[in-house]
Amino acid sequence: MKKYFVILLLLLCTAISALAVNVSVHFNNGLVLDGTLVSQTDTTIVVTPEDANPPQDIVIKTERVKYFDVRGVGRFFSEDGKFIPSEKAQAKLEKNQAKQQKIVEQKRIMAANPNEVIGKAFQSTGTICMSIGIPSLISGSILLVVGNTKVEGTSEEDNKKTASYAKCAAAGYVLLPMGASLTIVGVPLFVHGKRIGELNFNYTGNGAGISMNF
Repeated sequence: MKKYFVILLLLLCTAISALAVNVSVHFNNGLVLDGTLVSQTDTTIVVTPEDANPPQDIVIKTERVKYFDVRGVGRFFSEDGKFIPSEKAQAKLEKNQAKQQKIVEQKRIMAANPNEVIGKAFQSTGTICMSIGIPSLISGSILLVVGNTKVEGTSEEDNKKTASYAKCAAAGYVLLPMGASLTIVGVPLFVHGKRIGELNFNYTGNGAGISMNF
């Protein structure tokens, strides 16, 4: 199990270092060092102390450390000459590893089919436009209906209702065309984005061909 932890730690030490996260190192003699984690292996860590002026990296080995905490990851204990992640840190590392693998896989798929990248961008833009446009269109329509309601009478209460309805109508005149415009733009963007994403380039010995999946 410890071997598994060490291998997992080695796989993700580069990703952790790239984040330049804060680290708090607790030494065996009771001293505590706060700084930035520069790099990490299963036997050493390199830390830049936060109060160092000028900044200077310090190499710290396992035999000097009781444990160290990495912000956003968790605690690592010094055991048998190795840095072993706690259960919380190990779970976080596994989650980060799965996320990195997913990103790599997505990049691989997108590199194989660039149309999918373009299609997803169109679909995402279309979805945003429709998510704003459709509610605005509905709200604007309702406000216009309410705003154009006629009030019979000239009492003070009737005048307040008239003023309130006028405000509703003014808001409706703004929301309705805005919502309609965003919806009109969003629908074709989403549809064309889906079609572009399904457009595949097939390479054969005689050249390149295009196929459309329906």
